[in-house]
Amino acid sequence: MATILVPTDFSENAANAVQYAASLAVQTSSRLLLVHTVSVPVSVMPEGIPLLSVNTQLMKASEEALGTLAHQLNQSFSLEVETLCLSGPLIPLLNEVIKTQTVDLVVMGTQGAGDLLTRLIGTNSTVFIKEASCPVLVVPAHAKFSPIRHIAYASDFETEETVYLKQLFQLASTLNSEVHIINITSEHELNIVSDRQVLKSIKKHFPHHQYSVAQMRYNDVVAGLKKFVQENQMDLLAVSIQDRDLLEYLFHHSITIELAIQAFVPLLTLPANPYYLQAQRSVSNKTVSAGADK
Repeated sequence: MATILVPTDFSENAANAVQYAASLAVQTSSRLLLVHTVSVPVSVMPEGIPLLSVNTQLMKASEEALGTLAHQLNQSFSLEVETLCLSGPLIPLLNEVIKTQTVDLVVMGTQGAGDLLTRLIGTNSTVFIKEASCPVLVVPAHAKFSPIRHIAYASDFETEETVYLKQLFQLASTLNSEVHIINITSEHELNIVSDRQVLKSIKKHFPHHQYSVAQMRYNDVVAGLKKFVQENQMDLLAVSIQDRDLLEYLFHHSITIELAIQAFVPLLTLPANPYYLQAQRSVSNKTVSAGADK
């Protein structure tokens, strides 16, 4: 891993995520990039032209706060820390920074207990997780860092897993972690034939990666995942962001919001279309186009 990005609003929960990310950066010998965004008020001129107004004093204060935080982290962790203070909407800015800075992982904090995902993580973060162009690690409010050695990957054995496992195995290799693929299914949903086909596909695409596979019958998917994570001492739970809405569907149930709310371990979300694959497709398309023109 080369770069870990942490967006911060200087809140207590963001501070916990920063500390967690700094420890993770030490474990992976990565640089840490702190990002703060300042919203830009929009007013409309009489002619109907939108007018953006950047608060220069607020920008300066934010830059100073980032600098102070970076210095503290450098002293405490002895790692490379860089800062970016930007003005504008959070989500487009973060995705742009992910691409320009070749970010490998974004670490975000939660807002503590709550009965809605927007209370737990925050509206911006909730939307960002769905639109992020790289993996996002959501850290529970009171989580303390420990080396990530065991990662549970929740699979429904119905989704094409290649793009997600490619990201996960890359991260696991950097962390020197073991991947444990876990499928929770009810007795009525168990489908041996299709499950074997999925496992065969995984083995075909990742012949050189070490992983274990477990399948549990459990009517409550969240409870089953929690049981597996706790009994097997998993350090991280990874899930895929499918084309369906993160807040509405995961597997065959609406459980992702419950997973985030319970937040029993840090939650790693893997995007369906990471930026590096977008770049690879762009290069491939250009190559094909160039060949056709000859």
